Amino acid sequence: MRLRFEEEPEPDEPDEPDEPEIDAVAGPGPMVPAVSMGGREYEYRTELLTAAQVTDGKTLAEKLTTASADGWDLVEIVAAGDQYAVLQRKPKSPKKEARPVGFAPPGR
Repeated sequence: MRLRFEEEPEPDEPDEPDEPEIDAVAGPGPMVPAVSMGGREYEYRTELLTAAQVTDGKTLAEKLTTASADGWDLVEIVAAGDQYAVLQRKPKSPKKEARPVGFAPPGR
């Protein structure tokens, strides 16, 4: 009987599996989530501030408090050279259309 110091590899399995492979990439439904028509409608505005105004702890807070009272939300503060742009957004207000209600009087 011969001595075995390591396990011998098992014989290779056949290349053709018994069950077909399932494609995991293709799934039902769209990859992008559905959003209602008015779901992403925003108005944007920017306001330029100096570096001192951003870091003083007072000016930026006052401006954001005033803007939030009008419905504006802070999105991002972007460095724009030696100043900073404060990017804000709020949902667009629906435009009311002038639509006649009821029936037109006779003779028109």
